[in-house]
Amino acid sequence: MINEERFEPVFDNAPQKDWFLQFLVNMANKSHFELKITLNVGGFLISGTLAGVKQYFADFGSDFASSFYAEKSSKEIRETFKRIGDECACVSNSEPSDSPSYIHLKDARFFDAQGNAIGGNQGVWWRGRISEVQGFIPGTITKGSPLSAP
Repeated sequence: MINEERFEPVFDNAPQKDWFLQFLVNMANKSHFELKITLNVGGFLISGTLAGVKQYFADFGSDFASSFYAEKSSKEIRETFKRIGDECACVSNSEPSDSPSYIHLKDARFFDAQGNAIGGNQGVWWRGRISEVQGFIPGTITKGSPLSAP
């Protein structure tokens, strides 16, 4: 759109975060809701399963802690990550938030814009800013196959 008086481009004021994606993230954060989803982020596709913040920190913490050989250190790390997830404002009853800033995916895989897998493409935990997501579709992309249903 162009402002005809000054010939300057006019940009609409689209919100920084998609309210519907925030709604889905809230469902995942506040319950055991999961959804297969593919995100468009910076020209790349990230395909995985939407997971809640508690699950992200608990499971990511366990994965991270497994690289430590000392059982005491490993246990402390798992407990610390779990506590972080439990104390997030978006899941605490005392501090509810209906506008989460981060989205969490499990078994995330990465693809270029044409759907070609990037790297070894083994599923990993992924955390990203909702404000950076340009679009999303339900379902996941698997190596060498079209989108699969949610």
